[in-house]
Amino acid sequence: MFDGVLKTCCEIIESGWARDRAPIDTFIMGLATSIRERNDYVEQVDQDKKEVPAVQLNVIRLLADLNVSISKPEVVDMILPLFIESLEEGDAIAPSLLRLRLLDAVSRMASLGFERSYRETVVLMTRSYLSKLSSAGSGENKSSTSEANTECSETLPAGFLLIATDLKNAKLRSDYRHRLLSLCSDVGLAAESKSGRSGADFLGPLLPAVAEMCSDFDPTVDLEPSLLKLFRNLWFYVALFGLAPPIQKSKKSDSTSLNSSGNTGSITLQAVGGPYMWDAQWSASVQRIAQGTPPLVVSSVKWLEDELELNALHNPASRQGSGNEKAAITQRTALSAALGGRVDVGSMSTISGVKATYLLAVAFLEIIRFISNGGILNGGTSDSTNLNASRSAFSCAFEYLKTPNLTPAVSQCLTAIVHRAFETAVSWLEDRITETGNGAVIRDSTLFTHACFLINSMSQREEHIRNISVKLMVQLRDKFPQVLWNSSCVDSLIFFVQNDTTSTVVNDPAWEAAVRSLYQKNVREWIVVSLSYAPCTTQGLLQEKLCKANTWQKSQHTTDVMSLLSEIRIGTGKNDCWTGIRTANIPAVMASAAAASGANLKLSEAFILEVLSTGIVSATVKCNYAGEIAGMRRFYNGIDGFQSGAPQPGVGGGLQRLISGAFSQPQQTEDDAFIEVTLSKFVRLLQQFVSSAEKGGELDKSQFRETCCQATALLLSNLGSDRKSNLKGFSQLLRLLCWCPAYIATPDAMETGLFIWTWLVSAAPQWGSLVLAELVDAWLWTIDTKRGLFASDKKYSGPAAKLRPHLTHGEPEPLPDINPVEQILAHRLWLGFFIDRFEVVRHNSVEQLLLIGRMLQGTANLPWSFSHHPAAAGTFFTFMLLGIKFCSCHSQRNLQNFRSGLQLLEDRLYR
Repeated sequence: MFDGVLKTCCEIIESGWARDRAPIDTFIMGLATSIRERNDYVEQVDQDKKEVPAVQLNVIRLLADLNVSISKPEVVDMILPLFIESLEEGDAIAPSLLRLRLLDAVSRMASLGFERSYRETVVLMTRSYLSKLSSAGSGENKSSTSEANTECSETLPAGFLLIATDLKNAKLRSDYRHRLLSLCSDVGLAAESKSGRSGADFLGPLLPAVAEMCSDFDPTVDLEPSLLKLFRNLWFYVALFGLAPPIQKSKKSDSTSLNSSGNTGSITLQAVGGPYMWDAQWSASVQRIAQGTPPLVVSSVKWLEDELELNALHNPASRQGSGNEKAAITQRTALSAALGGRVDVGSMSTISGVKATYLLAVAFLEIIRFISNGGILNGGTSDSTNLNASRSAFSCAFEYLKTPNLTPAVSQCLTAIVHRAFETAVSWLEDRITETGNGAVIRDSTLFTHACFLINSMSQREEHIRNISVKLMVQLRDKFPQVLWNSSCVDSLIFFVQNDTTSTVVNDPAWEAAVRSLYQKNVREWIVVSLSYAPCTTQGLLQEKLCKANTWQKSQHTTDVMSLLSEIRIGTGKNDCWTGIRTANIPAVMASAAAASGANLKLSEAFILEVLSTGIVSATVKCNYAGEIAGMRRFYNGIDGFQSGAPQPGVGGGLQRLISGAFSQPQQTEDDAFIEVTLSKFVRLLQQFVSSAEKGGELDKSQFRETCCQATALLLSNLGSDRKSNLKGFSQLLRLLCWCPAYIATPDAMETGLFIWTWLVSAAPQWGSLVLAELVDAWLWTIDTKRGLFASDKKYSGPAAKLRPHLTHGEPEPLPDINPVEQILAHRLWLGFFIDRFEVVRHNSVEQLLLIGRMLQGTANLPWSFSHHPAAAGTFFTFMLLGIKFCSCHSQRNLQNFRSGLQLLEDRLYR
């Protein structure tokens, strides 16, 4: 019935609004004034206890819903003054159900975003909230009704939250954010001197609304000091009242004995170690507020820890005032616990009680940033996979370290806060190590964002910040090696000197020399470590960076980078770049690295590979192929397209069974038509190479390499396109690029395969799983067809096949048509690439690890089908090494769910 009345009223107002306003205004005012009519039709003996008529409450609800449905400022301006008059001077001035219904109604009208009604309502609600706080603890409060308690704890906070949620205007949101923070500051100051839990009881309900207002606030923008001080005040009281979630993982034995009997110091101590004493919604709100709170420093000159200002946050009558030494000791104890014991209480003797509370607030804020979402700040792009380094919460934590003239005790505390924040970030990442899908994407993007920020911070002017950045960056790299091969991290590392040191206008030769020395040391160490584990992928990434020729030419530090890379050489035998046994010491891996680099080397002999010179040549080749595709596209579009020939037949039977289906012919744009023509061309050419190889023809190495490189450049040229029209064609071409080297199965073909596979996974890491899945399928196909390492027939056994019956019983076997040694060498190169990819994905891609596990499981199935040829011995043991390395992952947390399968595979390998 109520909905029907509301719908009818809306239709009356909408139909008459544009034609004749006078009757509509009369109708609305008639409804509004009815809320002031007294209940005269029932005799009341006790006027103080009279109940509010249900009709009156329903009219209030109707008017509120009417305003929300119609959303016209003129209607709001007619009704709102009557509601406010009732709240301030009429029957609703005292706590009652009528007052609760009116407060709900005015908050709903304010949430519509009309400036006049918004401002009047917020002022009324703010004044009402503060008036309830002023009566806390008084005799009036002791005899307060349930409606009064509901108003303070539920109705007003819900109204503040509703306005924060629905307010869309940027100007009004900024004003409302400032008003809410001011209210929190006033509430904190007023409640701080009162006994009991009133501080948290009054500030806590406001936190959800503040969190909503901070949800779209960018904490990295420049702020007015007045707003920044309000943020400081909020966190000061959050720390003082124990409203923040616990930040200490290991709870101390005495934390459970703490209670909320009114001792604020005890509450602060328990807030550090837990358990949490308040509403869980308040804890979640504090975490959301942390993501949108700027660092609590005004600038590099003036600090927000000014003693006089901090003292002003305490009420003179408070037991927590600056002169209370017992309270100061309690705050220092809580601060030491929050810092994980990195700074003992005795060394904080020079820090006053209020300053200790301020530092505790900073610790809560900076640590909670990482507890909530791993340390990603609000603002920037909404794409969680493409985060900027400035989104890292370390950018806030490091701001405190830039303050000049810090006392040793304060500096020690701020440094400890940074390290505690780092520990929290590592813990957050480790807790999500088993995530897959979108959860894994968010985890990795968070990790890479922090790594990029720490790399960029190596160029800070302050030496102690540079040292901390390097220390944390190395720890992060050792803990999560996947950052070594992340494109954004490598970009930050190689180009960060250009981006940061050249942007300053200060001429400081000593600082520039220090940064350059630090940069050279860490760039070299980074590249050498990544080469020692995955030389194929590392060279592919370096070549991608070398393709950014224009950026390099603008950098004044190009010479430094070039000299660093020119010193790095890898090759067969002992490598001087690193110590100990690394993955790159495996001969098959090093041979694959040489093939992936694009160098024209004879892999059967010893070689030394210069990373820089080879990388420049290969990067130039890749750029040329990309240019060819771009030129072909411009030429095609310039002449409005041309008719392509039909695909030529003649493909081998095996390939036809694996790759089937024709291109669809929908209506296309010029670019779609060009893509279809070129896709058809490259698919046809690759099929011809396979057909020729199946017929025993000789492979034209240069022609095959050129075709594969052009096809790869075509795939990558459409990397950023969201067109779906040629997905089937792209999938077919990608499959052919992965399968052709397996079909041809010669060292030359496999070298080309390694070069283009490395190119694909380096330029398009998001295709890593697709490429690896095709390669695993192709590998298993070679087992089924008994090729290379899996040619187990006697005729492929070399001397054992020729010398029968001298060595074994039976007649001599005829020589095979295909040289098995070449196919075995191709498998050897292929295995080196698999080992390289294993090192890259073992820590962050469960999907690709499972693909490698599928390859190993399929290869190790009984009965074994390995070749008995003597040349296969080295390749066989290389496979066994990969299997054992893979099984050693059972201790990794990201593979805990697959431990049984790993143990079975390990048992099969050792048998």
